[in-house]
Amino acid sequence: MTKQIQEQLINLIDNQSLEEFISLYSKHSSLLKSYQHTELLFRSCRLGLLSFVEYILNSKLIDINCSHPSTGYPLLFISIRSQKHDIIRYIIQQTNANINWSCQNNEITCLNEAIRQLDYSTVILLLEHGCTINQSHLFGTIIECFRQRDKNMHPLIILDELINRCPKLIHEIDREQLTQFILNRSHCLLSNSNSVVCSLLEKFSLNINYDLVNEISLMSMKQNKKVHRTQVGIIGCGPSGLLLGALLFRSGIDSIIIEEQSRSDVESNTRAGVLEQSTIDLLDEVDINERVLKEGIIQRCINIQFNGERISVPITEYTEGKVSTFYSQNLVVQDLIESRLKTNQRLWFDIEYARIERHNKTDDGQRPLIKFRRRNSNKEELIECDFIAGCDGGASKCCRHSIPKDEIRTIRKSYPYSWLSILVDSPPNGHEVVYSFDKTDGFALQSLRSPTKSRYHLQVSVDDKLEDWPDERIWSQLNKRLTLKDKSWKLNEGAIIHRALFPTRTSMTIPMQYKRLFLVGDAAHIVPPTAAKGLNVAVKDARILAEAIIDVYDNNTFDKLDNYTDKCLIHISEAVEFATYMTSLLHKLDLSNENNEINEFDEILQQARQHQFQHSSALRRHIAQMFVS
Repeated sequence: MTKQIQEQLINLIDNQSLEEFISLYSKHSSLLKSYQHTELLFRSCRLGLLSFVEYILNSKLIDINCSHPSTGYPLLFISIRSQKHDIIRYIIQQTNANINWSCQNNEITCLNEAIRQLDYSTVILLLEHGCTINQSHLFGTIIECFRQRDKNMHPLIILDELINRCPKLIHEIDREQLTQFILNRSHCLLSNSNSVVCSLLEKFSLNINYDLVNEISLMSMKQNKKVHRTQVGIIGCGPSGLLLGALLFRSGIDSIIIEEQSRSDVESNTRAGVLEQSTIDLLDEVDINERVLKEGIIQRCINIQFNGERISVPITEYTEGKVSTFYSQNLVVQDLIESRLKTNQRLWFDIEYARIERHNKTDDGQRPLIKFRRRNSNKEELIECDFIAGCDGGASKCCRHSIPKDEIRTIRKSYPYSWLSILVDSPPNGHEVVYSFDKTDGFALQSLRSPTKSRYHLQVSVDDKLEDWPDERIWSQLNKRLTLKDKSWKLNEGAIIHRALFPTRTSMTIPMQYKRLFLVGDAAHIVPPTAAKGLNVAVKDARILAEAIIDVYDNNTFDKLDNYTDKCLIHISEAVEFATYMTSLLHKLDLSNENNEINEFDEILQQARQHQFQHSSALRRHIAQMFVS
């Protein structure tokens, strides 16, 4: 009951139907759980609907300082991040609003987010209402000086405002620390150790003469046309490479991304995209949230069936507000590319080849080096950088293969079946994913692509070819494997507009680093597709690597970088274990139907797992948690 009410209320918010929302909410709000009120409030905020926000808060069923269910960020912080100024002003003016909220040792605050957005009016509003200032705000503003963005507001104006209101910041600051902080973020742009720029930076940090920064055009320093200098060289323009670049840019760290394919090929590479809550949160962190909010299909429940008997798993209820979102991977890539180019960050497509010439920094100060050539060019170019991120996919023709064979090893497992994946020009039956096991024919999956298109997957023999699967056979098998015993559910058949076969396999490369090269995403691991973890695991890699690189520039420590592989292996192994469990739970273990003791033993274990799933709510809660995190 509450699930249907919640969906209706969400639709009314999306359609901005305030009167109908008030009528339905006032009638049924007492039935909703706390996390459901929170979802309504935060969605209204994201969409900038002040009247909805006011009404929900005035109901007194939810506190103005409530936290987002996954990030823990309060409503004010989210409104600043989303740049919804009517809502920002409304919240700040409420006497019970906590404008000094902070987390992570004061690194994340409402004021810091306003500074990051170069939102001068909100900075002033927060300060006028008693927001406290600390050194993290000073450093955060300096970072903005190194981010090239098409904004009218220069960060130095905000910096002056902070210092004028809190002069003690200057007296308490560690000048040497500040100087090092600035140089760490700018040294890659100082070609030939430009002494003039270095002295200006030193004077800026020691004498606090902020006007001098206006004389420095770091990004326009003249360089050799064929030698490009940056802090991080990223090979590969998939989600992991693009997100890594976005996270680094957020901290004022420069990067260059090179990609073998053309932009159109990269952006049209259609792949399924099921985004965990943490992935959505990370896209939000780098300001890639507008389209996914409007076009993403939220999944609050999944269905798993065995031999025609279906069980619903309410993942949002079990995780107190977390969801997964269907949003195609190529759309994620499009959004990240658009954002990167809009902020004038370097991203080059159509690269004929790339080769890592130097993996480490040498004793004489030479930095890691990437050699590449653009398509339709006969001239080689170089990227000189501090670190290299290998984000060039499962084949990893450049990065993984550049590591000496005796320095890494790859663990592989192949399954004796493949997946046939189709995209259909018809809407799915319902708005929930359906995982199905059929003891005779095996696995099938109804997934979602958009309100008008569906994606289906079938377990097939590893020896099958596309021509073995005409439309009639596909629909016959999908109906057989997905239909319920009571015939109460029916497929929406339609024109098949795309089909592909791909093997079911997993692999892990260990370690994921060699000197100053770090493998990210599919270049380091492949996860079985059953649990839709591939993109999400790659995103987690990118976040861990970004945090480690930022730590080098902030604190001159390599501890996090040295532990990159070990840190990543925690979430990778958990994802592989969960995907392997789901694969063994839902696939026919041997399509050859050979009757032997090994197959019989495995089938007995599979039946036990299926029985546990059907009768254990604790197990279903665990699976729900694994789906969204």
